[in-house]
Amino acid sequence: FIQLLGIRTNRSTDPQDLPKLGRQIEWFGLRYFLPVSIVTFAAGVILVSQRWQFSQLWISVAMLFWLVSVIIGALYIGPRSKKVAEMFEAEGPTSSEARAASARLFMVSRIDLVLFFVIVGLMVWKPGSS
Repeated sequence: FIQLLGIRTNRSTDPQDLPKLGRQIEWFGLRYFLPVSIVTFAAGVILVSQRWQFSQLWISVAMLFWLVSVIIGALYIGPRSKKVAEMFEAEGPTSSEARAASARLFMVSRIDLVLFFVIVGLMVWKPGSS
């Protein structure tokens, strides 16, 4: 969702759109994405315990990637989104420094998205399971 919104915002001709996005990402991250991620993880634990073993490699890797994603979100994406928004507020919507920081933020967010694609792939194909 954030990637799609970021792409749309980057293509916007309104210089005010990108500064607003940082605050939106921060707000949604804390109030929506983090709780949904925790609920999804809990549901996954319940489903795994019904049929699979936590010692299976595909489950361990998926759990590790989920943890990495939570850490990236909590320690980088959330706080950095707030900082980028503050930079835009202080320097204006055309700030090159804030725009560069925003671009780095979206790159890290894309890496995080790749982690989720790998997690979904592991859950679908269950490599090495019997």
